Amino acid sequence: MNYDDLQRTVVDYLRRNDAWNRVVSLDIEASLETPHDPGRAMLSLSVARRGAGGIEVSDFIVKEETEEQEFEAIFSRFGPYCEQNRPLVLLGYGISDFDLPILSVKLRLLDERFRKDGKYLSGYWALRDTLRRAYVIDLIDPVRFEIARVDRAPPHFLSLEAAIQHERFHGLPFRNAKHVVSDLMKERQLNKWEAIHYLWMNDRERFREYIEGDVHDTLLLAEELFLKA
Repeated sequence: MNYDDLQRTVVDYLRRNDAWNRVVSLDIEASLETPHDPGRAMLSLSVARRGAGGIEVSDFIVKEETEEQEFEAIFSRFGPYCEQNRPLVLLGYGISDFDLPILSVKLRLLDERFRKDGKYLSGYWALRDTLRRAYVIDLIDPVRFEIARVDRAPPHFLSLEAAIQHERFHGLPFRNAKHVVSDLMKERQLNKWEAIHYLWMNDRERFREYIEGDVHDTLLLAEELFLKA
């Protein structure tokens, strides 16, 4: 058995038990400096899952960059979300390198806060189980290997924006909102984080379009790769 076999075993288990709705696509928006400065607030956490009526997207966005707002706007709402939906699998594009390491640090800070206060957040244990115990599928490798197979070429890294534009996934109903940031980067000569932060500060509607598109399209990719193969 290799890693692909293990991943397939997990997906097959979910299919047999009608539990694909407990696969949650997750993405956060945070500065690259956050791992070195854990007190720096994230801007958002967004999630998507397959519900009875289609893909359901939820987002949790701070109103200001403070630890208290991060606690109120993100974790105090994401905990009950985890309690209600009980994710078995966390799915993302680059989730292993960025999102989960930051959330792990944030979870440690929450632990310290709750031990000090002696009072735990509603849904905290479900949140903790989700971040510590859920199986993780990072789509970067499955996508690059699949595209290499189709192209009959060596596998190489592709951004999410490039992946969803590849002919292999043509016809899928992507939201394709990556251009919201990439266009702004070109227009204002900003790096990626600066463009994301600019949207959060100045255009919440387009910011929400961007973050919801990420988790929506990542879930679609996973379903195409794992459920239709």
